[in-house]
Amino acid sequence: METKNLLNFESSRMEAFRLLSDCYFLPDPGLSEKLENLEFNMANVCEPAVVCIQRLRKEFEASAHLEPLKVDFSKLFVGPYKLFAAPYGSVYLDGERKIMGDSTLDVKNRYREAGLDTAKNFKDTPDHITAELEFMYYLIFKEIEAFSNSDTETAIGFIQKQKSFLEDHLMAWMPEFANSIIEYAENTFYPNLAKATETFLKENYQVICSVLYSGPLNSEKHVKINSLRLQ
Repeated sequence: METKNLLNFESSRMEAFRLLSDCYFLPDPGLSEKLENLEFNMANVCEPAVVCIQRLRKEFEASAHLEPLKVDFSKLFVGPYKLFAAPYGSVYLDGERKIMGDSTLDVKNRYREAGLDTAKNFKDTPDHITAELEFMYYLIFKEIEAFSNSDTETAIGFIQKQKSFLEDHLMAWMPEFANSIIEYAENTFYPNLAKATETFLKENYQVICSVLYSGPLNSEKHVKINSLRLQ
């Protein structure tokens, strides 16, 4: 893949992770623009997920107000009495559906190794779906940054971090998380979001395992993160 094409591809892959992360926050009027940008970037890197994103946009635009989505969001991800689709990796990875397990500590350690910590205004655990998706965004940003500095060894290191994080965390718990969303959601918005996310993660894993990265990339991107912060 030529350097320019690779830069464009990786930039879209990076933005898709950030925008997917934003979609798992409480819905607000700005979601419409985020979904539009998500469809654009997803079309560049994961065609199979585009149909789901188009359905998301259609449902959002057809909604007279945000209340139905907010109700579904609270039911699935917040409670108060039961989490129908707990957005925490440890619930699925550590058994007994517990929060803040051993896998959470592993996630936190990986953030620290990459120079990150959870933001002070982020009230959830480090293995929340929004934080883990945002971490992938950050790792891709650092990969592009390293390539732009002709530091291939560091760039490859960040690609390897992406691969292991997908294997040990996001891809390990996303299927069960997605199934819970599909089973318990009242509307189709979050099931389509879950399907798009799962499809995108699988596609990313294939990309990471198969695409050859080479040559310096001239990136002027600036990292923008919400759930995590630089140490």
